[in-house]
Amino acid sequence: MHKRYCRATSRAEKAQIIDEVVRVVGYHRKYAIQVLNNPVPLSKPPVKRNKPLKYLEALPIIQKVWEALDYPCAERLHPVLTSTAEILAAHGEISLTPELREQLAQISRATLARRLSKFPSPKPKRLSHPKPCSRLRSEIPVETYHWNETRPGALEVDLVEHNGGSSLGHFAYTLTVVDIVTGYSRRRAILGRGQTVVFRELKAILDEWPFKPWGLHSDNGNEFLNSHLLRFCQKYGLTFTRSRPYRKNDNAHVEQKNRQYVREIVGYERYDTPEAVAWLNEVYACLDVYANLFLPMRKVVAKERYGARVRKKYDKARTPFQRLVEAGVLDPETKAKLEYQLYITNPLALHQKLEQLLAQGPDYSTSDKSSALATSVDMPHSKTNTKKFTKHPSTPPSIPGTASVSTGVAT
Repeated sequence: MHKRYCRATSRAEKAQIIDEVVRVVGYHRKYAIQVLNNPVPLSKPPVKRNKPLKYLEALPIIQKVWEALDYPCAERLHPVLTSTAEILAAHGEISLTPELREQLAQISRATLARRLSKFPSPKPKRLSHPKPCSRLRSEIPVETYHWNETRPGALEVDLVEHNGGSSLGHFAYTLTVVDIVTGYSRRRAILGRGQTVVFRELKAILDEWPFKPWGLHSDNGNEFLNSHLLRFCQKYGLTFTRSRPYRKNDNAHVEQKNRQYVREIVGYERYDTPEAVAWLNEVYACLDVYANLFLPMRKVVAKERYGARVRKKYDKARTPFQRLVEAGVLDPETKAKLEYQLYITNPLALHQKLEQLLAQGPDYSTSDKSSALATSVDMPHSKTNTKKFTKHPSTPPSIPGTASVSTGVAT
């Protein structure tokens, strides 16, 4: 058809040929014209190679050298092929003739790669074993609590660093646990964030929790995603979930408590000694009672979106203890104990005690005396520096009052 189209002299004859092609083959008219002008070349059949393969005599030697070098690729084997063959021949593993030496010297890298591809490699494939943390991540689902969760016992847990702006060395952390429904929260200070220490303190907090929780939610830190905590949650029937990576708002309730009851209380100073941890725990022992029994908080009860803005409605401010009583999750003994503690505790005196603790800061007198004694023993001719080092800020932070806390958990 292409030849007929090329031999056609008149326009009408070419149009007739195009019509036949369109009718028989079903091509579009413009595509038929393009094919008739430039026909698709026929694929040539593959040409069979009649030349014999070279270096067949040297293949056993190459395979022996390949095995001796732990089955490397051609790019690594080719530069040392001849020298390694001579070493194997010196140890009696192979025998080399002048013809074999010549073939080993002449073979190119590309030809060597084609020959190696034909050899079976007994070397097992090194499969990467999953890390224990990867296995735990697959067992702990990624979920978040609903913002309007109504069942008390949905706990969020997090750590707060006290590194003073530098992550070098060993320093203290604050472990915070909060119930997102009632706002009841507890805090403990620890030195370092080892899995055993974090689990021990978290278990101690949960053992003292006033009612039985049903869920535990954390971020993706290894201090929480470990076998100790997973087995504990499975044993006691806790639903263990984790946040999405790099989504801090999935843990919004505990992050808000970290800001309100950790950063605004003890600040951003560096605490890295046992004395500082003891002082933090003394502060938290008073603060937990003060926050849970006396400081009211508000919760979001409704959300309405207006374009790009979200308008939130809050309920009446109540203390976490009042919310626990209204939820009806306290057994009579625990309720009576908390009511008695509320009755005998003076909130003003507790507030003043907190202010006093924050003004004093950690007590380093014991460590200063021991270090001074060690200095005097190690260097008897040097003068001992008796100046004390004060870690806490010169102006102590203040405890937020009821007015500043009344906006509470805005989630």
